[in-house]
Amino acid sequence: MSFRVAAKTLERLEWAELLVQLARHLRTPQSRRQLEETPESLFEATAAGAEARLRETGQALAILQEDDLPPLTGVGELEPLLQRLTRGGVLQGEELVALGATLDATHQTARFLQQRAESAPALAEIGELLVGWESLAREIDRALESDGQVRDSASSELANSRREVRSISGKAQEKIESMLRRPELRAELQDNYFTVRSERFVLPVKAEARSRVPGIVHDASATGTTVFIEPQALVDLNNRLKQAELTVIRETHRVLQQLSSAAAAACDDVASNLQLLAQIDLAFARACLAREQEAVEPILDENGDFDLPLLRHPLLPADEAIPNDVRLGGAQHVLVISGANAGGKTVTMKAIALAALLARAGLFVPAGAGARIGAVDEVLADIGDEQDIRQSLSTFSAHMANLSRIVEQAGPRSLVVLDEIGVGTDPGEGAALAQAVLERLADAGARVVTTTHYNLLKEMANVDDRFENACVEFDEETLAPTYRLKLGTPGSSSATAVASRMGMPNEVLERANHLLDREDRRLDKMLAELSNHRAALERERAEASRLRAESESERARYQEKLERLQERRDQLFDSMRSELDEAFQQAHGEVAGVIRDLQRGGSAQEAARARQRLLELEQKARAKEAGQRERAPEAPRRHVDWNRARPGDPVRMPGGRAGTLQTLPDRRGRVTVQAGSARLTLRADQVEPATADALPKKQAPRIRADPPAAGGEARIDVRGLRVDEALSRVEEGLDQAARRGAPQLDILHGIGSGALRGAIREHLARLGHVARFHAADPAEGGEGVTRAHLDG
Repeated sequence: MSFRVAAKTLERLEWAELLVQLARHLRTPQSRRQLEETPESLFEATAAGAEARLRETGQALAILQEDDLPPLTGVGELEPLLQRLTRGGVLQGEELVALGATLDATHQTARFLQQRAESAPALAEIGELLVGWESLAREIDRALESDGQVRDSASSELANSRREVRSISGKAQEKIESMLRRPELRAELQDNYFTVRSERFVLPVKAEARSRVPGIVHDASATGTTVFIEPQALVDLNNRLKQAELTVIRETHRVLQQLSSAAAAACDDVASNLQLLAQIDLAFARACLAREQEAVEPILDENGDFDLPLLRHPLLPADEAIPNDVRLGGAQHVLVISGANAGGKTVTMKAIALAALLARAGLFVPAGAGARIGAVDEVLADIGDEQDIRQSLSTFSAHMANLSRIVEQAGPRSLVVLDEIGVGTDPGEGAALAQAVLERLADAGARVVTTTHYNLLKEMANVDDRFENACVEFDEETLAPTYRLKLGTPGSSSATAVASRMGMPNEVLERANHLLDREDRRLDKMLAELSNHRAALERERAEASRLRAESESERARYQEKLERLQERRDQLFDSMRSELDEAFQQAHGEVAGVIRDLQRGGSAQEAARARQRLLELEQKARAKEAGQRERAPEAPRRHVDWNRARPGDPVRMPGGRAGTLQTLPDRRGRVTVQAGSARLTLRADQVEPATADALPKKQAPRIRADPPAAGGEARIDVRGLRVDEALSRVEEGLDQAARRGAPQLDILHGIGSGALRGAIREHLARLGHVARFHAADPAEGGEGVTRAHLDG
């Protein structure tokens, strides 16, 4: 079924105002005429056609983002000219120039789109259909000036005739000017000048001197005192001039006729080009409007579902409109919008209907990303005052007549918008009739959006899953609407609050409150309180979001500072280690010298001096160590990530003592840690992760090689160490295992990313005293442990 929407529905939805905005961006007369004469032609008959137009709009917008537009400014209004050409008519020079400009714009536009075929394939396909007729455009440009005058180069005969005209005209002027200088003739002239009458040179002769000046009379002044006479001496020159001018006219006409005949052959292609250029122009106009409205490309939903985040009314400025989330789909067929008068109910309803029309016309929708619109085939509406005096219809009767047509016509692919359904009669009957109409439309499978103040309709969502409530918020403190839509909640009409804001006297308001039916009043009060609570929750949620964002920002800043401090600490530790190593090597050399002296068998006095030197070296080393300790920054305290911690993880306790985590924090925040043979209970915040980054490098844990039993095996733990440290510990462990007679060494490195394990096994492969190595048995650690067998 093709798309349908009544002209009155378009009028009620103010569709013409949107077309005015669109027309501002059009550049060809054909697209402007289409918009003015047949605006309904914008709507695509099928959803597939609408999707094609939306793709064109999206591709045009992508080109537009690069501040680029197709060269359409030269396209002219050619339809009347084409009709004359098809009937064998001859175009004037300026008309042919307009045709040539259109042909040139056609060619340039086709090339423009072809160059952007990768980013705009749909538009490039349209461009490929354009027939440029470049040869005809070049012929027109060669023969005609920009103002339509035929060039001398268009024809050799024309060029010769024009030269002859100029030559004869010059001679005639010289002749008549020489006559003006003759004294006997000047006395007979009314004034001393010559002019042109009937395309011939003449003199202004006094009427009484007419017989004294031989020649042909061509004209006379209005008073009759002057006659314009062509002197006999000029008749021959004037005749020759006239003949030359006629030759120019005939040759000019021949050139125009020749160009018109060539143009007639291109009429069908030019007519087709104009339609294609209008289509391209509309695509870029839609893109310009999308950019202006900050609109997005919608998805057409074949199930008829509407999901419009941050929807705005397209006729409201983007910086003034309040965006609202709207959803209507699935099992829900009727969206009932309630709330205060002037709160935005009708604006929201119209925005939903306009979104459906925009998508069907290939226009983007002013909403958030991911907007989804039901692929409906018709939009039906009952909005505003339908009173018709000529047909004796009251407002209510006119609404009922319109509703009757809607009920009969609506189906599964219909969008129905109803403003204040059932008003204009007894509220009880009106509400019942409105409920029956909405139920019938839901039975038909239509999607319906309606506004109401009837409590009966607000309660339908509680008894019928096909109905959904929504309300426009009303601020009870300021007595003003917020224009925000809340889904899933009915709204209070707040009639007395609105009346108060409009200046109604207090005594009238108090009397109205007293007269209100108790049940209705309680329901309105409940709805108002619910709306206020919800608004308060929204404010609290916004504040919580703000505080969370601030907290994340502070956390990021703290983390950055912590990383800088750790980097500085590592640099200091490296410097300290280098200095200590250098001091150690120096002390080692001095001690070695003392020992050599003693080995030579010195006297007791020499031994005493050696002892004194050793004491001095010890004091010097201690002083050096104390100085380094003062320079060392205190490592920042690190906290265990209890979400990732597991029993068995290595940890550090107060004082730097190492231990093994036995239990996770209990309800009182306490953990159990095994430290050697002792089992300790500590607060969770007293425990730190025992990683290499958390320990000063000068205090990095030394490798522990468990002494083997006789013929047994040794085991070392290198988890948490850097690769170079781990490899050094492995070599020490292998040496110790060999000295103790252990046939093998188990190296506990963990699994992790596998980098440490790979580095260790690669190193073992290069060691000559390691016969072989492999992963331990699963019960002994599997891939987290490498077992190295010693040679011999």
